[in-house]
Amino acid sequence: MPQLPYTLEDVLPHRAPMILIDGIEDVNLAEKTLVAYVTVKPEWCQSQTAIEFMAQASAALAGYADRVQHPDRPARPGFLLGTRKLTLNLPQFEVGRRYRIFVHNEFGDEEAGSFSCVIQDEDGREVADAILNAYRPINIETFMKGLNR
Repeated sequence: MPQLPYTLEDVLPHRAPMILIDGIEDVNLAEKTLVAYVTVKPEWCQSQTAIEFMAQASAALAGYADRVQHPDRPARPGFLLGTRKLTLNLPQFEVGRRYRIFVHNEFGDEEAGSFSCVIQDEDGREVADAILNAYRPINIETFMKGLNR
């Protein structure tokens, strides 16, 4: 696997222990795609955790694009607005098993994005998929002040 110039800490606004995915396997900014991976720990085995795996992989794609454009700036935080067409094809993730998360940015501008996401198990079987919608305000401080009124 080729060495990528950015780590998860470089492209995600999260910090341990809140980073659930293990790494980025591949990124193609021209095609707006990213492949991440995770090895499931006992506390993350519920199938609903799929949304957080997908959200973090989507945030990594957006953060990666930010860092390429502005290497001196940290990744901007974002907010998961919702999901459409969520399909979970397993009752729970298998602890210790590695899964790959495929993300494609279907739509995006400076502040909003829609990401199609698929999670596959080690055998290439699709275990979950969804379309996630997210909002990443350009000025997080102004946005947060507006929430606290």
